[in-house]
Order: sequence, then C-alpha cells, then structure tokens
Amino acid sequence: MTERRVACFPANRALEARLRGALDNLSTLEPFAEVAPLLDAIRVGRVSMTIVIVDAATFDVTENALRRLHNSFPAHALVAYYNPLGLTPRHFLTLAQTGITDLVQLDVDDRKHVFGKILESAERTKHAQILNERLESDIPPALRSVFLFALEQAGKSMDVPQLAAALGVNQRTLTWRMREQQLPSPRIFLTWCRLLVAALLLDERGRTLDSVAAQLDFPGGHSLGAVFFRYMDCGITKLREESVLEAVIAGFRAAIVEVSESTPAI
Repeated sequence: MTERRVACFPANRALEARLRGALDNLSTLEPFAEVAPLLDAIRVGRVSMTIVIVDAATFDVTENALRRLHNSFPAHALVAYYNPLGLTPRHFLTLAQTGITDLVQLDVDDRKHVFGKILESAERTKHAQILNERLESDIPPALRSVFLFALEQAGKSMDVPQLAAALGVNQRTLTWRMREQQLPSPRIFLTWCRLLVAALLLDERGRTLDSVAAQLDFPGGHSLGAVFFRYMDCGITKLREESVLEAVIAGFRAAIVEVSESTPAI
C-alpha cells in the first residue's frame, strides 16, 4: 500500500510525538512551522492531508492559516486537532467556516485506531462531497450511494469484484443494476470516478500529473495521462488550458447519455 504522508501545522514537539503514536504504520508525520512551505508540499503532492493544531491561545493565527490552506487547495483534507480548554462555541463556529473536514479532540479521539479511521475518512470524504454535490442530479437515486462510495475509494485501484463485495452483491447483480439505471458498466464507472477526483485535484494551481497520480495510487503520471486520453480523447495539456474538472464532468455526463440512448428500457 502507498504510504500516507500527513502534514502537521504548526510544529509542536509535544503533540507531534502524540500524533506519531496515534498514526497507523502506513502514515508518516511531517511538521511545518510556516504556512508557505506547507502550501508548497501540498502543491507537489508530498502530503495528502494536514492536521492543524488548534487551541485558544493561538486561535486567530491558526484560523488565518486554515483559511489560506482551504482557499489555496479546496480539495485538500484539513483535520483540526483541538484542545477544548478555553474554546467557546464561537470558536467552533469559526472553525466550521474555514473549510475543515473533521475534528479530533485531544485525549478523546487521538487513540491510535480511532484517529487512524478519522484520517482515512477525511481525505476520501472531502473529494467525494465536492463531486457528489456537483453530480447528484446526474445519478439515479438508486445508485447515488454507489457513486459516493466509488468517489470515496478513488484513491485505490479498486476492481469490479471488490466494489461488488463492498456493496454486498455479486458482480453480475451489480452489472445488471448499472445497466438497469442506464449507467456505464461498473469498470468504466469506477474509472470515471477516479478521473473525476484526479480532475478536481489537477484544477488546483501547481498540481502536477505525477503528484496526483501518486496520491490516487496510479503507477505514475504517464499512466494517469493515458487514462485521461482514452476517456477524454484529449491530452492533459489541452485539458488544463481551461478546467480539467469541467471537461471531465462534461465527458462523464456524455457517457451517461450515450448509455441511456443505447440501452433499451428494462
């Protein structure tokens, strides 16, 4: 499995030690004392999410950092690791408006197994929520949960049998349901979901094809670029002239229409 590199901001030696103890064996913590180097690390794909330490004493500085991180990289998962001492409801309302993905409370949620699950969920949820909101009306209600799940799993090279097993059905049943709802076959559907997440990331300034490929568990940028070309009939350089995400959304919608027009009603 690919190692997850997690940023920590601001650098705090005492809490860094606790965080390292709470992370799973596949996660590495990288502390940052300043926002600018952290932005650079996110841009090149060196870190896949950021834990931001929040307390009452430094709240204003941390709030500004959170807003800057979210404004620069809206699809980047931000987890607030907070000490509740001195924090008021106003603080939590402000936090909610900074674009954080999840909250972890000191001495409550930072046990190893609990914390690991929160981090694993945060990154997947961030991307899936953004895309699900954009495309909810394009997916039949009966398969919206499948769409959301596929988006959440876009960082893994999941095949159709794994998707079917996760949904509690066999591969044949899943294929029949997709055809019944006039959606692309499961394999093609999964690939579109991975491309949607990749496109979301590529639209963020400074992201490279290689960094996004690494984040989504593709063998490399060339491999991801080849999938874009196969599905979009267009190279990534051309796609990036405007918006990669808008182009892939249009392509995904066209694929749904094509299936709908070629599939007789069941």
